[in-house]
Amino acid sequence: MQPENDREQRIRSTAVRHAQDIESRKRLQAQIADLVVSAFDLPSSPTADPASPLASDATLFKRCLALFRPSDLDDLIYERNVDDRCGYALCPRPNEKLANAGQKVWNQKGGKDFRLLDKADLEKFCSKACRERTTFVRAQLRTEPAWLRPDVQIAANDLKLLDEMNGTGVEAGSGSLVESLNKLALAQGTDEEMAEKLEALALERGEAQSEISATNNVSIIEKESNQIPSAPVLNRGRGLVEGHQPRKVRFRNP
Repeated sequence: MQPENDREQRIRSTAVRHAQDIESRKRLQAQIADLVVSAFDLPSSPTADPASPLASDATLFKRCLALFRPSDLDDLIYERNVDDRCGYALCPRPNEKLANAGQKVWNQKGGKDFRLLDKADLEKFCSKACRERTTFVRAQLRTEPAWLRPDVQIAANDLKLLDEMNGTGVEAGSGSLVESLNKLALAQGTDEEMAEKLEALALERGEAQSEISATNNVSIIEKESNQIPSAPVLNRGRGLVEGHQPRKVRFRNP
């Protein structure tokens, strides 16, 4: 009788634990939805400058990002675009509307810098500056859902805005996105995941790989040889199919 009671107790404990996990997940999902709404209403002033936002707006935005993952940020950008606003939450300007009817847009550059960019991605923001600001905060978000994280959320103080890293803002040309991402990686430790994010973001933006790894000093030494190269010789294994010599089969004409 005792083993049967222990089994029922284990089943009950497992069911209660699963129910608590589901309830916790629903609670976090509802909280994230509320945070999307809160970030949707930013900035608090229609004349706000995204390069130097109000401290209260920046704090609220970071608090929202603390629970976000990239898909939640995409939801926020979509909702703001539906309202004809820039996808960057701290920018009050309308998002860009391109006259081009196609799906791709030329980046106004030639030669090796020539790129065809997605029109839909360009129209999410009002300018390249806000697009880079969003890319910068996206690189700091965690990919796993909030309910699967050991510490649930990132500390809001650990999140950085691009203009905070540059000091005087993107428009002032105080630093590029790649440089700011490198600074962020150094501040958070040389972590493999951050390095992969840096590489992926650089490729996404069409920037050369050398811009990220410019600090890697690699010496290339060309070896010289006066030896005359010999002609290649077929080895004994020629004609083999997966290591086996096929039989020569002759077919007779009917």
